[in-house]
Amino acid sequence: MEEFDVKAFLNIQEKTLPKSINTTPVYTISDTNDAIELLIQWIETTGTDMTSNYEDWLKIGFALADEFGLIGASYYHRISKFYPKYKYQECEKQYKRCLKGKRVGVTIGTLFHYAKQAGYVQKKINSYNTINNEKKEVVLPKKELAEFSTFIFDELPEFLKKVGHTASNSKERDILLLGALTCISACLPNVYGIYDRFTVYPNLFLFVTAPASSGKGRVNLCRRLVNPIHIQKRKETSTEKIQYEVELAEYNLSKNKDQTLVKPNKPLEKMLFIPANSSATGTFELLANNEGVGLIFETEGDTLAQTFKSEHGNYSDGFRKAFHHESISYYRRTDREYVDIECPKLSTVLTGTPNQVRTLMPNSENGLFSRFMFYHMDRQRQWRDVFANDDEEELDLVFDKLGEEFTIFYSQLRLISNGVKVHLSTEQARRFNEFFRKEYDTFLFLQKNGMEASLFRLGLICFRIVMVLSVLRMMETENLDTVKECEPRDFEIALFIIKTLIVHMESVFLYLPKEKLTLPRQKNIKECFLDELPSQFTTQGYRDVSERLKIPQKSAERYIKQFVEKGYLQRKSHGNYLHVSKKEL
Repeated sequence: MEEFDVKAFLNIQEKTLPKSINTTPVYTISDTNDAIELLIQWIETTGTDMTSNYEDWLKIGFALADEFGLIGASYYHRISKFYPKYKYQECEKQYKRCLKGKRVGVTIGTLFHYAKQAGYVQKKINSYNTINNEKKEVVLPKKELAEFSTFIFDELPEFLKKVGHTASNSKERDILLLGALTCISACLPNVYGIYDRFTVYPNLFLFVTAPASSGKGRVNLCRRLVNPIHIQKRKETSTEKIQYEVELAEYNLSKNKDQTLVKPNKPLEKMLFIPANSSATGTFELLANNEGVGLIFETEGDTLAQTFKSEHGNYSDGFRKAFHHESISYYRRTDREYVDIECPKLSTVLTGTPNQVRTLMPNSENGLFSRFMFYHMDRQRQWRDVFANDDEEELDLVFDKLGEEFTIFYSQLRLISNGVKVHLSTEQARRFNEFFRKEYDTFLFLQKNGMEASLFRLGLICFRIVMVLSVLRMMETENLDTVKECEPRDFEIALFIIKTLIVHMESVFLYLPKEKLTLPRQKNIKECFLDELPSQFTTQGYRDVSERLKIPQKSAERYIKQFVEKGYLQRKSHGNYLHVSKKEL
């Protein structure tokens, strides 16, 4: 197998500032990301197509590739999708060609030149709220939340590639990946790893949140990936029930004649999907019947929320315990039996609106919020052609076939008696700790109080994603090893996913009821200042940003010094700085 090139995958390189083209700029802006966002917001609001001319479309791709590298792919899709014949895969391939090639004289300025010709009038970014006191909040203009890098999908295990190929846009592709990872995490028998000296399993919790009719329901397709396993379990139960009825009838006929006969036991209800609207005892009983393994898959988040509010349905405590495989105990009144579920392995997929998030998680203190991966989608901005690609195979059939394929692998995993242990290499473990140490330091430094628990648990979530990816590699090679070291590409994919999920987690956190928050809902001034600094800038550049944010010059100088000391900025030379975190992305 060809050795995976980590540096090539991450595209680690220092970008030079874009060269100007021979057009008169309407205005200059310190951060190209902001300028692009303003332009794309105008395109999406007006529905303007700037790509109908192939040569223009080509140059726009080269311009974005020159300026943004890998992360320019999402911009390319957002600009191109208003072309009537836009196709996701075709746009994807074209951007890859632009990355590999070079077009002399084409820079980001070329894109703005075409935008001006299309009727776009650039405006200077409005000043933000006046800040007289550094502790006051700043309201920033809303930006599109980060998406997974297009190029992680080229490195995914083959099974997940097939899932991603069914997507019609980047957001859909992201939630299908997360949904697939979570559903599969419930169906990896005997797979485990050691995290903080505890044995952990791959189980994940996912919440996809968006306004109504935003496309989040597409994640429901992922249910089909593991549905054959659920059907298999239900068939086993049906067969056992038939056998039980036969044995019970024989027992009733003979029990008076033979006092030594033992009444047959009623078979357990076996299933994969645990209904979200069950009572607490019912849910725990179903988990116990299935050796603690289950998947709650609910497309209306408030179904679970309403269950938690009911008199006999609040199993929130057990739900939280299941995330860490902590023992769950309950009393079954019918049989007068005390039951222990020693190591629950529960996975969860929920979708819902922001209001449903608030209903289920009234605050960040009860621990439920921090156990979930969150992915937030905005409202759909335009009508989607519902008859596009009618000649292709139906999505439900595609996912049904993928489910049959995965079920074969699932059956093979069950035969490994000693289990499969997934672990990181020494270097990966070092980088893992370095990554999360730096993120936690950022949370403390920028005073992102209330979200620390989420970051801690994202470490465990990251390791669980590594476990799922690593085992799916075994599905490709058919080598069912009892010990599996994470491949470099899977480690990088997991870190990329977590980096994006941090952004979405912070966004969803702001939806929690204001009176319950331990922190202001908006970013503090120091965090705003760091966010607004461009990828490369000079002393005058950061002074311009501080002036726009109404930050005193002395405070701005102190912040810059602190940012350099913390490693968020790098001083390349006197008066010249590099924004390290933006370079990494």
